[in-house]
Amino acid sequence: MAVKFFGSHQGRDVLAVDIQSPDGSTTATIITFGAAIHDLSVPTSTQPRSVILGFDELSGYVANKQWHHGAVAGRVANRIARGQFTLDSTQYNIESNEPTGHTCHGGNSGLGHRNWTLEKYDKSSATLMYKSPDGDQGFPGNLQVSVTYSIPSTGVFRLDYKAQTDKRTPVSLTNHSFFNVDGARGPAVHNNLQQKLTIDADQYTAVDKDLIPTGELADVAGTPFDFRESRSIELLDDRSGSPFHYDLNYVLRSPSIPGKLHRGAELISSNNDLTMECWTDQPGIQFFDGAPMDLKDRGLGGAMNGYRAGLCLETQLWPDYIHHPSFPQSVISPGDTYTHTTEYRFTKA
Repeated sequence: MAVKFFGSHQGRDVLAVDIQSPDGSTTATIITFGAAIHDLSVPTSTQPRSVILGFDELSGYVANKQWHHGAVAGRVANRIARGQFTLDSTQYNIESNEPTGHTCHGGNSGLGHRNWTLEKYDKSSATLMYKSPDGDQGFPGNLQVSVTYSIPSTGVFRLDYKAQTDKRTPVSLTNHSFFNVDGARGPAVHNNLQQKLTIDADQYTAVDKDLIPTGELADVAGTPFDFRESRSIELLDDRSGSPFHYDLNYVLRSPSIPGKLHRGAELISSNNDLTMECWTDQPGIQFFDGAPMDLKDRGLGGAMNGYRAGLCLETQLWPDYIHHPSFPQSVISPGDTYTHTTEYRFTKA
């Protein structure tokens, strides 16, 4: 366990803290910028393997902050249509950060772009906190947010989020790590197209051309979005012959009960030597394949992170829920505590 200086951002020190499992076989480094997971290393049958894309220096995170590498996304993760919403008869205009005028992950100054406070830590866990003032990003209420990263046992990486407010406000947090279970550290990181994915969902939230939900829940059966059975991510669109691009929220089968985890997805390495399962108490998972990402900075260990070097499995409420009363909701009031728990569980062959 160690706390180190990782750089400086807007006049404040950015810290890095190391945590590990009780047996020391699973390790992670968390940085205060974006409360981001900088590195996560898990045991395999041969040697430890880093499985999350990152950068050796803070400058990489800042220069590529639009991709939220390893960071907490919020105040409201994913998209809010037209950069506005109405709550208790009051319209709120929030930061728009997409060319189409919509808001994604809280806007250009969302929580993933802030330097959090390292509140406490021990050998196996670290808690980071951020106080978002009333009006921040356009949202109402002073919001105090925390995330605890922990490694309770070998191969288990756990995230526990909490948030409290002094005024009614929407809140939905997620983590935006890019996973590559074949390895995410240099000198080269291969694409994830031959890794095998399962998503425990029969439906997805249908979207328009701007990736804003229409309100319809569409069946995955008979579509390129069907991952009910394990299959490689590589898929050619018959109409164009070009690789298909995924950026979609899946409606998980299991009911969403706070604190009760259900499996949402599984990712298996291309040679079947490492499996990652995603367990969560959230109703959705956003599968983003990272295809549009064009990184200018080298990754961990000097890695050249090329096309589809990592993918996201973002546990969450459904996108734009604030505009769809039939979707699962999260609007908290003073005295309420928002919670969200996710675990990534790794097993070696």
